[in-house]
Amino acid sequence: MSTFRKHLVVVAITILTLFVGSAREGRAGVAEASRPGNCRNLPIIKNLTGLKAQHVCDRMSASKELTKGEIKKLAARAKSAEDHLTVARFYRVEAHGLDVQAAVYEEAAASLRNGPIVKNFASPTTGGRLEFAAKGFRDEAKSDRAIAASHEEMAKTVVASLN
Repeated sequence: MSTFRKHLVVVAITILTLFVGSAREGRAGVAEASRPGNCRNLPIIKNLTGLKAQHVCDRMSASKELTKGEIKKLAARAKSAEDHLTVARFYRVEAHGLDVQAAVYEEAAASLRNGPIVKNFASPTTGGRLEFAAKGFRDEAKSDRAIAASHEEMAKTVVASLN
């Protein structure tokens, strides 16, 4: 009878361990996700960054976006109208992002200047510094728009030379 109890305890502990382990995975944020065909179906663990296979599969499934360095290389060797339009599109998106960032800085400066004064919250010059940063973002956006316009003109000349 004692061997039966020993086996029963071992089986009970095993079942309990499996149950607690699966409950802990559920609380830790492990979720199954669909992967591309050539990737293993690994669980996605939110707070674990060491899974190299997970990162490779994530990069494979994500759409390819060009970096600023790749855009500069493409701009230097662009020969087709499509290349010039890709560069122009990139710089237009960058300019829009800079405009949004400048608007956020200007709004923060306005709220600091027009809001109630809180002791030791911010320096009296914080609003001016935020406006200076916003002006810098606006100038950079203007420069990006000029680059985009020049590449659009280059694309038009390439199309005109083909016709």
